Amino acid sequence: MKQPIAFLRLYVNPAWRRIKDVPSTLLFPFWGNLIPESSFLSREFFNSFSFDTRFYGITDDITKADAVFAPYRQATLMRHDPALLTECAQTAKSAGLPLLVDGLGDGETPLGIDNAYIMRYGGYRTLGEEWGRNRLPVHLRFESPHTRIQVPTQVDDLLLRCTDGVVRVRHKGEGKPVVSFAGMVKTTFKNTLHQRLDESPLYLRGLLDDRYFAMSNGIFLRTKALRILEHSNKLVCKFTGQFFSPLSPRRSYDEMKEFRRGFVETILESDYALDVRGYGNASYRLYEILSLGRIPVIIDTERHFPFSDVVDWHKFSLIVDFRDIKRLPQIIADFHESLSTEQFETMQREARAAFVNYFRIDAQMPHIIREFNRLRALGPQ
Repeated sequence: MKQPIAFLRLYVNPAWRRIKDVPSTLLFPFWGNLIPESSFLSREFFNSFSFDTRFYGITDDITKADAVFAPYRQATLMRHDPALLTECAQTAKSAGLPLLVDGLGDGETPLGIDNAYIMRYGGYRTLGEEWGRNRLPVHLRFESPHTRIQVPTQVDDLLLRCTDGVVRVRHKGEGKPVVSFAGMVKTTFKNTLHQRLDESPLYLRGLLDDRYFAMSNGIFLRTKALRILEHSNKLVCKFTGQFFSPLSPRRSYDEMKEFRRGFVETILESDYALDVRGYGNASYRLYEILSLGRIPVIIDTERHFPFSDVVDWHKFSLIVDFRDIKRLPQIIADFHESLSTEQFETMQREARAAFVNYFRIDAQMPHIIREFNRLRALGPQ
């Protein structure tokens, strides 16, 4: 095997650019920002930030490549052109190169391709060890832990986007800690019923192994956590909820900016910000909280924490096992009480620093390459 790669050169056949959909964001620096105008906030974000091309590039000469790259996300390929994914895999096999796939998204259909490595931001830690024996529905299955590259979700730098970019460090007051939450908290009855029925297999498994309850849809965990916090007298709550329905009208650019402004203000005016998983076992909100220099209270649903080999997540976050959710107010209050004023302020600065140095999209590539090298060194498992 070659020596570890400091600069990763990816082979992409120009003929593979054939799907009329957004390609992997890894290709934006080379193909341009192809997010449609209608997705204004995402387009705005990728106009400002991208993966750092000092660490990787693309080539159409396979003899100069370190790996073959499938140019669209796995879900896009499977929906629009599964033959293209097969072609990418065959090309990699013929060249004796690994295949790299962008598998970012809430759903995780196992790839099932030899010598392939896939970027993910969801998945489950100890449950992932049982991926090969899993009999859950396809959308709840696990990728092999030996082929997944764990990455953060891709979010804008809200401190730069919405403020002057300077961390507004909160001083520890004498009163109760202020805990905020902003995000979707409820949906339609029809959606709720559909999700509950969809999750019935994992509830049966959960009766024998409570780790499987971590896979419950995030909206159910959010409503439970918020209800518990609201009924506690140990802290002050600042919640801004959002109702979601597939039939909800699209917001205008100004409406989206106003909603984001309110979210940012809510987070900045609090000591801690609650983070609960979404549909997949990851969260955009977590990294937005970190970008603002606030301490997240992470409900840990068997999550993978990206780059944890070099990042100590406990330096800037309070991580609470989902099975302890009923004790959440006491845990937060005790944690806040245990911190000195200096420790409380340092955690906020550490949160911002972790986002800028590891989790913002322009900081991710060296860590993705490091993980890619580590998995390749381990070989087939």
